[in-house]
Amino acid sequence: MKRIILLALPALLFAACQSDQPNPELEKLKAEKEAIAREAATKDSTINSFMESLNEIEDNLREVKQRQGNISSSAAKGSAELQGNAKDRINEDINFINELMEENKSKIASLQSKLKKSNLKIAEFEKMIERMTQQLAEKDQEISTLKEQLAAMNIQITELNTAVDNLKSESANKTQTIEQQTQQMNTAYYCVGTYKELRDNRVVNKEGGFLGLGKKKILKSDFNQDYFTQIDVTKVTSIPINAKDAKVITTHPTSSYKLEMDGKKKAKSLTITNPTQFWKSSKYLVITVDK
Repeated sequence: MKRIILLALPALLFAACQSDQPNPELEKLKAEKEAIAREAATKDSTINSFMESLNEIEDNLREVKQRQGNISSSAAKGSAELQGNAKDRINEDINFINELMEENKSKIASLQSKLKKSNLKIAEFEKMIERMTQQLAEKDQEISTLKEQLAAMNIQITELNTAVDNLKSESANKTQTIEQQTQQMNTAYYCVGTYKELRDNRVVNKEGGFLGLGKKKILKSDFNQDYFTQIDVTKVTSIPINAKDAKVITTHPTSSYKLEMDGKKKAKSLTITNPTQFWKSSKYLVITVDK
């Protein structure tokens, strides 16, 4: 379908040049081409983000492996030779390994969440994430064995492990906070009704005008939030209306949405064509209608 659009567009452009009248089919193809370009750009950006995170995880695993080698080399000399600075270096390496492993696990969890929300069904990425998760599990086991070996040599890492437990708790709290902030950013609200319904439910009122004329419907400063319907802006891009003379009274760029008409007089729904721009000024959408 995309190939047909791209092939047909030059011919329609030539035909449009021969006439001063707008060509609806040409405008439709232009819109479809722009939508395809935006979709491709979004997909490329998401893929690049995935690859960057995967590369960072691989770099961390290489660093973990190197630190393991340092510890094993020092431990091979025997506990009698491990004095002062040598033990400090081992503890530093163990600490750094734990930090890298926690960072890797956080990145894996973030990748899984992003892949799920992106709606990109890329089997290769899913396999790569699964493989990375398995590598982290195997590395955890190796580190656990290494700690047991150090404990057998009376190299104390109890205080370090306590610090790592605190770090894990802090990391979990940060992850939870990020998830809550993301959910809040993706949450918006809308309501649809006649002016009387919205006024009676303390959502809108009229202001301005002169001698009672030309008053404008606006959202009340202390509007009733309970009257609104909550939505996830990443999932909902169409608001049902099914009424006549629909009008958006909250602040949203007109280029970021369009009214879908059922025939010439009835508004069927409002379609959000650019969610980022649409919700940028206000997370509340109010639509007045005549029924």
